[in-house]
Order: sequence, then C-alpha cells, then structure tokens
Amino acid sequence: MATSMLRTPLRKPKQKRKTDYQVGPTPKDVFSLSSPEPLGPPARTLSEIERLELLIANPYLYEVAGTIFPSRMPGAPGRRPTYPPFIYLILLASISIFNTAEMACANFQHPYMWKTVREGVRQQLGNVAADELPEVGPQRHHWQDFRPKMLDALQELRQASRDAWVRQAIAQGLLERKRRGTLVRPHRSQVITGDGTVVRPASDQTDEFTIDEMTGELKRHRVDPDASIQVEGGDREIYGNKLVSFSVRNESSPHSRVILNMDTARHQSVALDPDRHEEARVALRLALEIRARAPGAHCVVYDRAWRGVHRAQLIRSGFLVYTRQYDGLKPHPLKKYRYETTGCTHDVYAATGRACERLITVEGKILYDPIPVRQVEYRLGEESRFYHLLEIPCRNGAHMERIPVYETQEDRLPDPRTKRIRFNRTEHLRIIPPGTGAGDRLSGFRQDSESGFSTLDETHRLRRIPAYGADGALLIYIGYAWAKNSVALSIDRRTR
Repeated sequence: MATSMLRTPLRKPKQKRKTDYQVGPTPKDVFSLSSPEPLGPPARTLSEIERLELLIANPYLYEVAGTIFPSRMPGAPGRRPTYPPFIYLILLASISIFNTAEMACANFQHPYMWKTVREGVRQQLGNVAADELPEVGPQRHHWQDFRPKMLDALQELRQASRDAWVRQAIAQGLLERKRRGTLVRPHRSQVITGDGTVVRPASDQTDEFTIDEMTGELKRHRVDPDASIQVEGGDREIYGNKLVSFSVRNESSPHSRVILNMDTARHQSVALDPDRHEEARVALRLALEIRARAPGAHCVVYDRAWRGVHRAQLIRSGFLVYTRQYDGLKPHPLKKYRYETTGCTHDVYAATGRACERLITVEGKILYDPIPVRQVEYRLGEESRFYHLLEIPCRNGAHMERIPVYETQEDRLPDPRTKRIRFNRTEHLRIIPPGTGAGDRLSGFRQDSESGFSTLDETHRLRRIPAYGADGALLIYIGYAWAKNSVALSIDRRTR
C-alpha cells in the first residue's frame, strides 16, 4: 500500500571544528562554585482524579474563562448554551489528564467524575453556578462545537492565561522583586528557563491523497497544514510544529514548576508562514513579556538559538542572560593594555565567551588564556549594564581592569566599511561564561525545564498531540499548562 508516513532518521552529529589555537584552563574565580546544586526529593505521582480535583480548584481558571468567554447576559437573544465557558476550559485542560478529548468527555459522563466537577465549581463559584450545570457532563460533540471559538480567540486566551500564570507564580513566592541570590548564583525561583520543541501531530501523513497499489483506490488522509520536518536535539529529524515556552520553579520543591508563557514559532520560509516568527525571536518576545509583568525575573536561561542581537535586548531590559557559547566563533580582539609604570602589555581577546589574554606558547602556537573575573557588577538605569572586573595576571603584579559585557553605544555604531555594528559584544562575551561552575549550574536548570515538554509528549497517546495545525497544538499546550499549574498552586497551598 502506498504511504507517505514519515520516519525520524538520526543524523550524524556535527563534528566540532578544529581550531588553530589553544585555550588555557578555566581559572578559579568568581564563577567557581564551592558546592553543587542540592538534589530535591522525588515528585509524588498523582492520580488522574487528584489532578482533576486540583484543576477545578484553581480560581485563576474561572477568571480567565470569564474574561475571554463572558457568560450570556440574561434576556439575550438566542438559545442558552448547554454548558458555561469555564466547563470547556476545564475540559481542554483535562485532555492532558485523560490523553484525548474523547476520553475526557467519557470520564465527564461518569456520575462520580461529573459530581467531582460540580462540587469543585460549587466551591469556587457558589451553589447557583453549580446547580445550573446539567446532570451529566459534556459529550464530544459539545467540545467540537466550542473548540472553534477557542481557536478564534487563541491569542487572547494565551495572553490572559499568561497574565494569570505570572500572578500565580508571584503568589507562590516565585519571581520576587528583591534579589534573593547573587548575580553569579541567582536564586532558582528568580530564574526563568525557556525551551523550544517540536510536537508531533496526530498523523505523519504529508499527502492528502494516496493510491492503493493493490486496488487502485484513491484514499484521502488528513494532513497537518503547518507541520514540517525539523531538527531537534542537534541530530534528530522530526515532523511536527514548533512550540516555545518559559517556566519557573522553586528549588528542591517537587511539583512547583509554573509554566509562564508560550507560543508557536515559524519553522518554514516566510513565504509559507508569514504570520509567525522564528524560534529565537518568539522566545525573545515571550521573555520580555514575562519581565514586563514580573520584574523579579532576574535571570533567563535559553539555548543557543539566541544570538548576540537577542541577548543584547534582554540585557538592556535587566535580564542576566545565560546561553551556551555558539560553535565556530573566532576570538575577537577587545583591547591591548599598556602599562608605562611596569613596561608590560597585555593583549586581551574575547574567546570561549569570556576575556582571555592572547599568548604565544614555546611551540609557537597561539594560546588564549582565560582571565580570572573577580566580580560581576550591575548598573541599573534606563538600560541595564553588566561589567566584569578582571584580574590580569602579570609577573609585575596583577592588573585590575573593568570591561563591559553588554552592548555599548560605541559597539552599536556602524562600521564605515561593512555598514554593520562595530562589535557584536554580546555574541562574543557572556555575563556568566559557559564551562564554569556558575554556568554549569544554569545549564542544569535548562535541562531540568526540558522535562516539561517531555511530560507533554508522554501525556498523550503515542507521544502525539491530539490536534492538527500549529494553533491546535498551542491550544492543547495551553490546556496542559493549566493542568500542570493547577497542581503547583494546590501543592503550594498545602505546604504553606
């Protein structure tokens, strides 16, 4: 039988480029942490009924449903809806509890499950709202009738959910405005971590019609209109849609993660998908949206999709930004320091994400020796600024120099020859360099955040989102976030 089902072959991992220079050992400095991040207790497994109970006990859910889908006014023309809008938002989130919309509706048909929902509504909205609900829960055709309304108001639902989730995080003691940690070791609750992933649609079919080779029958298939083949994890090809999200959690606290913001990202050409932006730009917008609503988000961690142009904007907003260094960057000269009193010179370059002194070894090879950083300094103003206080080793005595690790006004001036900015400083220098104790700690935070998308995949049957199209996938993820955040909210209330 002819088929167009796609596989996900493994690609050969990229080989690191060989360089014509050497890099010295990482020095002991302010980025050297004395102790690793402590391991927290394992998270307790929650049953489906418990997750449903925690979901319907979330007051933010009813608030958002009433804002985006206001109830029908008394005396308004038209037939009265069978179920109020908040039931459909509960149903949307329940898809991630029961795997599919069909299973969620089937559970809502069970008397005990529906009684649980009605009692939860009674606790949140009162007797009148609970008594007005029908005796049985919505069926699948009810969901299919209301789902297009959610898709039509998808961005409004995303934005209202984002605002509610940020307020929930602050209420849980996360994202406090006052800095709890240090610049080098920010507190876990003030670090937002982001990640992008490709979610697989319900089918890998790419051709709407195929012909059965045995019978000649023309068969029609449902095809995801937005999905395409993408590379995930550096070497794995996968067919699906791109999602980007940010979250925050407390240290050593199971079930404390709160998903804060999310959206879809473009993974095709602009001509094929003109309404979306690429992953890096979407992630930049989402992080700035969080920062505008929660100034206590002091640090943001993302992957190498962010380049210098993205990090520069985030640093100006006040974020301490951490990403791994992009492969293939050549060392760039920073400044040659000359000291008349000692008669010595030190040629300082940007290499491996930090300031290094350029030296020549006895074999005649170039060596970039990382310079110890004794302090990271922060200046708050209309645009935030970060500095490294360097201790340049010298046989005549160490020299202390301060260098900016943000994009300066001089950096932004166009080069008369290339017409580009003079120096992409935030591309070559990191506030917290990779390969250090402080950098490895933040890298661990991002790896921990990847478990959110992994759980999203495991939640649904065959690791596939039960929806077609990028907007359909985003809608499912919004429901998943409501289910996860409701657990975090209820667990936090129990432990206070």
